[in-house]
Amino acid sequence: MHTPSKRSHQINAMFWRVVVGCLGLYPTLLLVLSVLAPLTRDLSFPLMVLVEVLVLVPVTQLISFPLAGWLVARLRRINS
Repeated sequence: MHTPSKRSHQINAMFWRVVVGCLGLYPTLLLVLSVLAPLTRDLSFPLMVLVEVLVLVPVTQLISFPLAGWLVARLRRINS
């Protein structure tokens, strides 16, 4: 039986990290930017980006990425 090399294991791990990132970031970005749009509409572009980043980073790091990681891990267990 073929055992995966260390390099293929690294590529597989990177792929799943990207999947978790996409699943965690896209919906969060869409939701947060939609909610903040009325509040940031009249701000200058740099200030608008600052406000959005101050909200997005904690939400993605503390909520979205852990949930997406849990979801992907659960789906991978079901398929195994």
